Amino acid sequence: MTNYYVVPLTQTVTWNHLCYFCHRPITGGVPTVLFATDEPMFVGVTHDTCYGDKPNFGRYQLKPPNHLSPEQVAFLAQFYPMLFALPDAFTPNIALRLWLVDFIHHHPMSDPMVRLRDHKKTHPDKPIRYEGDLEADYIGFLAKVQKAAKENPVDVELDFQQDLRV
Repeated sequence: MTNYYVVPLTQTVTWNHLCYFCHRPITGGVPTVLFATDEPMFVGVTHDTCYGDKPNFGRYQLKPPNHLSPEQVAFLAQFYPMLFALPDAFTPNIALRLWLVDFIHHHPMSDPMVRLRDHKKTHPDKPIRYEGDLEADYIGFLAKVQKAAKENPVDVELDFQQDLRV
């Protein structure tokens, strides 16, 4: 189990929240949200330039509209430990992990079935080695994450929508 420095949280994390790494206020750019990879936990927010190569975190970059509801934060808090528990890059069953990484990084919080169809269209000739039913496992994985997120809500909202320069 990793020991995380826990930043005191309010219900809504927004601009001027302190960066998890450098402890300076986040006042611009693309905030990066950090999640634990060994337990379902929201860790904090960092500047996109402070993250570097710290592999001990699941990271989610906020992109416009730069907002995550508590339900979405709960989903991501459950998602990353389950993702990191899947087979890694040196196993033949990595396909599920790759599909899930594609889902969360390229089309975050979108319809998983739309993302699945898009992925199949963009990679039609790429053979996929996988022991089992990849599509069923993909949907089953996301269903387990969603169920765990509903059972373990997170009372954190991320709202980086308003521009401070106004």
